[in-house]
Amino acid sequence: MYKQNNRFSRRSEGSIARNTMGNRIGKPLAGGKFHASRKSDVRKDDELEEKKAKAEKPVVRKILSFDDIKTQVAAWMENDRIPGKLQAWFTADATPENSDWRIVKEYHGAQENLVIDAPSRDMKPIELVSRVLEQLHKEHLRIFKKALRQIWFRATGDGRFALLVQVNVKGKISAHGYKTFVDFIERNCPEVISCHQIQCLPDRLFDPADAQGMKVESKCSFGSSFMPIASTGFSMHVLDWTPRIKDAWLNLPVRIKDAIHPNREDRFFEFCSGSSYVSASLAPFFKQVESLDCREVAMQSSKLNIRNVATQNMRFHRSHLDANFVSKFFSKSDNAEGRWTFYLNLSANDTLTSEMILTLAGSRPERILLQTGNLETASKAIKAFRNEGYMLRKNIPLYMEPGRGTFEILFLFVPDRVGILGQNPALAHRSRNIQRPKERPMRSNSSDIPHFVQKTPSFKQRKD
Repeated sequence: MYKQNNRFSRRSEGSIARNTMGNRIGKPLAGGKFHASRKSDVRKDDELEEKKAKAEKPVVRKILSFDDIKTQVAAWMENDRIPGKLQAWFTADATPENSDWRIVKEYHGAQENLVIDAPSRDMKPIELVSRVLEQLHKEHLRIFKKALRQIWFRATGDGRFALLVQVNVKGKISAHGYKTFVDFIERNCPEVISCHQIQCLPDRLFDPADAQGMKVESKCSFGSSFMPIASTGFSMHVLDWTPRIKDAWLNLPVRIKDAIHPNREDRFFEFCSGSSYVSASLAPFFKQVESLDCREVAMQSSKLNIRNVATQNMRFHRSHLDANFVSKFFSKSDNAEGRWTFYLNLSANDTLTSEMILTLAGSRPERILLQTGNLETASKAIKAFRNEGYMLRKNIPLYMEPGRGTFEILFLFVPDRVGILGQNPALAHRSRNIQRPKERPMRSNSSDIPHFVQKTPSFKQRKD
């Protein structure tokens, strides 16, 4: 008995030694095989200890209060010498029934717990979320609960929800558990209009705001793949991006219209449009409306909304925010003229390159709307547009999601026609066509071009 214990302890010490060396075991494939390990996969002890220390100290982001945000924005404007004053903050009270909720699995060592992720600080869970969480703790859903990653309650903005269930279904037992869960939702949750099972590759938590570089597969269990946007008459794909709190976002098109006072002959172009909700809502106030986004779900949402626009003056373009696309678009005679308004809704990770700013300003729009929550990006964009002859007219702070500690600012740029920026005001009256360089003569034909040279008289010749 004593020898067996010694053998077991030596075997345990060997396994611990191998783990401290950090050998990476290959991930299982679909057929049950494993990747072969390489020598480069062996990590050093120092690297392993450093990663352990980081894992033991999770990064906790401090949620700023509304007063802290106001102080931060005021200090930024003073330090970076941002011209103009802040207008009134645009916001609305957060309603729990009009916000996205999550039930997400957290890991504490070997223990797994399902917790409620509220859309903002100090917001109490609604009855639907509590009811679903209570059902998940039932014994007959134990296998389904173990395979579950998260449940996303996507709010439509009028008290209804679309469910996104991220679960790795493997085998008949977990598949039966998912079907039992869907039956419970259909029978007991009338406010849920649709339910979808999603899986992500690579396997990480799905977030509509950060789904780039991730392949998302969805399977509709019941309902439609599109969810309405409150009572606006527009819709969006269930995988498309929206703020988690919908109250202020639903009124954003009205705030933009009040800021720019469009003319019926003006034209509107929304870049990074998502579901094109803003451009579709503003379509009746413009002669021509265009929207652009690079994602598949954004294209599906936008095309559905275009069919619901009564004026039928809207088009969608699937492309990245690219200088070549803008140059080609405005090189066409139909698009070159007219009073254009550009609306760029940038995420915190998006930046405007100098080439992109030069191309946008070279298209000579009547207005440029830049919405961003990155103050560093905003400072660089303000200076760049100023160098291209566009002055900052309005600063509209947006507190779209109260309680989340995030904010955005909507900047309105207009052409400097009177030379306030110290530049030639005649530049503002140049054509809105893209200014391309003229064709240069070839070296072989340069001899055919007559050259006139006027000799400068010398000092003695001028005296004579």
